[in-house]
Amino acid sequence: MRMPRRRPWAVANNLPATLERLGISWGELGRRTLLPPRLLARLRSPAANPRLVVAERVADALALPVDGLWILRRRESR
Repeated sequence: MRMPRRRPWAVANNLPATLERLGISWGELGRRTLLPPRLLARLRSPAANPRLVVAERVADALALPVDGLWILRRRESR
């Protein structure tokens, strides 16, 4: 008997929406985190999945938990 295939996990990036809600620009986030502009540009993507050290740095700069900015979810069926 075959087991049904489970959808793989994906990371949902809530950072852009969170910045907008808080009224914080990407430039201000860069000043707070001292992250390079190229890395900040990659964090804008809906598929952004940063390393833990980067996620912690961003979360600390915003005084929020990491799991409030990036959430693990099952991928949508195709």
